[in-house]
Amino acid sequence: MRSLIENKKGGMSDLFLFMIIAVILLFTSGVFIFIGNTTFDKLEETIGGREFGTVENSSEVIQDSFGSVTESYSALNWITTLLIIGMIMSIFIGSYLVTTKPVFFIPYSIITIVAIIVAVGISQSYDMVTGNEILAGSFAGFTGGNYVMIYLPVWIAIIGIVGAVIMFVRMGSREREIYGGGGYYG
Repeated sequence: MRSLIENKKGGMSDLFLFMIIAVILLFTSGVFIFIGNTTFDKLEETIGGREFGTVENSSEVIQDSFGSVTESYSALNWITTLLIIGMIMSIFIGSYLVTTKPVFFIPYSIITIVAIIVAVGISQSYDMVTGNEILAGSFAGFTGGNYVMIYLPVWIAIIGIVGAVIMFVRMGSREREIYGGGGYYG
């Protein structure tokens, strides 16, 4: 495990991974909630209130069985937000652990600018999907996730800049550790 942390050379693709995973996570969770709610409503509509054999009211059975599924899917609203926050924190930790040279500041800056441009398109696409009247109710509960995705270019800029600061400030302290001394007190 120690060698994995010490030999970490990446970190530039983290912004793209963050965007891709966040979009997939939110879309998948939204689709699960949409399917769960739609299925529950259709079950209630078609067989709700009927009597089947010893079951006096099928609505209770539907609520006890499939109602639990829709209730558990509602936890996805806050789970997705926590996962997104965790991914942001992992980018910062990864930036701290990366050993890099000053020459990589320019490629990192270019990659951050490209990530911001890509984030604009992803943010607009997410806004179109969640603004759809059929899916709007399913995505309404994703307060934190929706906020991050609507302002994704701003978030990518902040994460990229803070990640660069952490990475390249750490680089200076690492060089002092390796080469010894530094400053006036050498």
